[in-house]
Amino acid sequence: MSTLSDLIKEKNTLPLGNIYLKTINGKTYTYYQYFENGNRFTRLIKKEEADKLKAQIKRRKELETLIKEAKRKDRSFVLSKNSENLTGYVMSDNVPVAEFSNGELISIDEKLAPLIIKRTHSLEKFLSLRVIDMSRTNARLLKKALNIQIDEEFKIPLFAYALSISDHFWFKPKYSKLKYQDIAPNNDFYSDTSLKGDTTIFPHQIKLTPEITTTGSFEKGWKLINNTWWLYKSGNDKQLFSEMFCYEFAKLIDINTATYELDDGYIRSKNFATIYNFEPIASLAGEDDSYNHIFNIIYKINRDIAKQYIKLIFFDSVTNNIDRHNENLGLLRNRQTGKIVSLAPNFDNNLALISTVDALNYPNKDSFIKMFVDFLKNNQAALELFKEIQFKEINEEDINNIVNTIPIDIDNKEDVSKKIYQRYNYLKDLFNK
Repeated sequence: MSTLSDLIKEKNTLPLGNIYLKTINGKTYTYYQYFENGNRFTRLIKKEEADKLKAQIKRRKELETLIKEAKRKDRSFVLSKNSENLTGYVMSDNVPVAEFSNGELISIDEKLAPLIIKRTHSLEKFLSLRVIDMSRTNARLLKKALNIQIDEEFKIPLFAYALSISDHFWFKPKYSKLKYQDIAPNNDFYSDTSLKGDTTIFPHQIKLTPEITTTGSFEKGWKLINNTWWLYKSGNDKQLFSEMFCYEFAKLIDINTATYELDDGYIRSKNFATIYNFEPIASLAGEDDSYNHIFNIIYKINRDIAKQYIKLIFFDSVTNNIDRHNENLGLLRNRQTGKIVSLAPNFDNNLALISTVDALNYPNKDSFIKMFVDFLKNNQAALELFKEIQFKEINEEDINNIVNTIPIDIDNKEDVSKKIYQRYNYLKDLFNK
């Protein structure tokens, strides 16, 4: 399925004008008439060129019709007074789950409301978890392209009704008659602006984009490919290698993980929240990302999900993923019932391995591994769960195969394989001897 951006780019490659025939002295000639820089030109063309031009002109007209229809379906958005005053409803699909008046909570559906609203009763905090990172160069460019003019940064998501690819929550201004299907993400028009800083196309009539609710400090953009959303992210060779290695290694040792692929110099991950609402653990834990704090919160919710968390931070310790902050860790909730069903799949590993260090440490000399070990020693419930996990037996050749199949050259690939193997077995066996 072609996106609106694809349609316009293809249209711009095709010629304008028309083909006509003219008979002179009993002989018929074919002419191509077109405009360039405001001037009309006509030139004689051969039959072969005429056939090609006719097909291209026909295709351009078809594209113009498709573009017109796509734009008709798109909804432009001007921040309403009720939105700016934070008066309206947080919705889950078409169900109101929290009502606010001037930012004050009026009512809440405790089963379905976003976890951050259940914990804090704050619309501002809900919106703050959905703000594009303005430290990104392309984020500032996107803000200009969309003509977003507002001083309070947490209100930026309101310019897209606070919609997100990762869940079905959104903000509906009071008195609005909109339905979720009216504002659901349906184009990736600003993907290249957000990812690459591409300013080729700035259609000011199109405002509604999920890019302004996509968090994170790396340049990134959502692309809609065959009705599936993929998040593209930039990075250097070490970061791209790390992401791909962690994806393949997670599969090897049975860690639930988002799908990752390399594509045209970028890393891309498939949206894993297609039937569930993803909610970052920050919704429940705030900014405290200590193992103990997060484990205790999850353990109270569900013992099996707490075990999933233990496996994930075990994986982080092995792979030196020091960037597991509270917004790239989360929970999946049933959209109809609000029930928390599982830990979200592993994602965002581009700062693991040797992305931030020259070489991995031996396991018994690594302070990051020691943090995990100390956590288990000091939390009896966590230690019991760790001992219940049946870790997969692997050999060094399994890891070598992963390293050697990733088509990115980095230094010390052999050392990465060796250290990952040692770190894995050290932690796997540490409390089972």
